[in-house]
Amino acid sequence: MQNIISELPLVALVGPTNAGKSTLFNRLTGSWQAVTAKEESTTRDRVYGEVEWQNQLFSIVDTGGLADDDSDLYEKIHRQTKQAIDEADLIIFLYDGKAGLLGRDKIFLDGLRGKKNVWLVANKIDTFDVEKKTDKLDNIGFPYFEISAASGRGTGDLLEDIIKFIPIVPLIQTRLPLIALVGRPNVGKSTLLNALTESERAVVSPIAGTTRDIVTGELELYGRKYLLADTAGVRRRGHIEIGAESFSVKRTQTAIAEASAVIVLIDATAGTTRGDIHLIYKAHELKKPVLLVFNKIDLLERDASFFAGHLQKKFDHIAISAKNNQNIHEVGEWIQKNVY
Repeated sequence: MQNIISELPLVALVGPTNAGKSTLFNRLTGSWQAVTAKEESTTRDRVYGEVEWQNQLFSIVDTGGLADDDSDLYEKIHRQTKQAIDEADLIIFLYDGKAGLLGRDKIFLDGLRGKKNVWLVANKIDTFDVEKKTDKLDNIGFPYFEISAASGRGTGDLLEDIIKFIPIVPLIQTRLPLIALVGRPNVGKSTLLNALTESERAVVSPIAGTTRDIVTGELELYGRKYLLADTAGVRRRGHIEIGAESFSVKRTQTAIAEASAVIVLIDATAGTTRGDIHLIYKAHELKKPVLLVFNKIDLLERDASFFAGHLQKKFDHIAISAKNNQNIHEVGEWIQKNVY
């Protein structure tokens, strides 16, 4: 997992649900950081990565799909998308070229006209026959491209034009110590990441399992920088669904393997579960420094006990309320002492 450099030119992938944004993100970054699946709205957070092309470097951000949905979760997804648009130097509006551009997409694009640099990219143009049947939209006022994110068709030409358009940034190999935040769904990993980095990079929602991608945020402590990785919640093995959730679990395991240290978040109101113990000893077997963070102590009655005795003796542990910023500084102090 690479460092996300905020000073790099930023390209935002925006568009309707299931248009292939995460597939394009993965192809351009050469990673599988963003979850891809046939179900709609798999990406819910802003997921950042770096793209190297012709010895140049830029950042790219994958966003949740645009949809006609007034639910609270979609409102948060749209807020994340808007923030990515505000940050971006270039917006790639990706849509399903076979389905065409929908009315809501045209309204959205008109809202960006003259305000941001927007390129219109038709995806899923896998063959020449499909290309012949595709409506050309090179006359609506935006630079227009046709690609297949799945096969890579046309993506090289797209990259060539991107590096011609954005400011030139020579490739600099950089790497920060990676700290993986892991735990069961809805234990407060995203809330802790936001509290530590003082941002709203990750969607925070009471709906268990909101984070499916690995969401990263930079943390600076005492003049040193670290990269925090907020991972998808890992449930008991028998409860993991086939598809996007299983892919997310694999990414969490990869994050643990690549991490310089692992912070395991545990719901203090529920206590330690077999799933927590599995994550703890997985990190321990890989010889990672491990911190147990018992979150949500604001919901406990005074003097309530939540530590598992043998874990308390073997691993460093801190009790916090990420929501109320209680004892958050102790997490930072542990990172500063244990991660190099």
